Amino acid sequence: MSYFNRNKWWVIAFVLLIIMNLATLTTLWVMKDKRWPPSIHQRSGIVDYLVKELGFDSIQKKQLIELRKGHEERLMGMRGKTRDAKDALFALLTKDDVPDSIVEKAAFASSENDQQIDVLTFRHFQKIRNLCTPAQKIKFNDIIGELIRSQGPPPPGNPNGPPPRREDRRPEGPPGLGDDDRRPPPPPQQ
Repeated sequence: MSYFNRNKWWVIAFVLLIIMNLATLTTLWVMKDKRWPPSIHQRSGIVDYLVKELGFDSIQKKQLIELRKGHEERLMGMRGKTRDAKDALFALLTKDDVPDSIVEKAAFASSENDQQIDVLTFRHFQKIRNLCTPAQKIKFNDIIGELIRSQGPPPPGNPNGPPPRREDRRPEGPPGLGDDDRRPPPPPQQ
């Protein structure tokens, strides 16, 4: 009996696994652009999204690109300041007995930078709105909420999914207590 005849099933299984892996990799490679549609908060995605949704012409698109470039440059500097302020805040953890006034002052510096970023972003979208024709402004007013929400962090949990199962939810009461430990004690026996 030859080697192939003795191990025929192993060879066939091995060849089938290789074919299945190649088919899977080919499918993933071909479908890579179709799996996840580009989101509107990708770098050029916002510009393309606004141009498409608002029907910007080539002049408006060029102005929008310039606005976006300037906005991102200013944002990078402000985000650096926010990062530095947060680093300074949490660097206070290395010290013993830091007064509340110093912690609050460091936290305020961080939040003040966030506030400036919000104002800068508001002014940026105001400038984009000023590029619009009156008809485009109506469409802009309709889509701006969606655009702003796409820029922020995702909402907690799965807003479109079912509520968490009871066993997945955090228990009420202090951590480490089971259901029986949160019940009031039984009345004393007499």
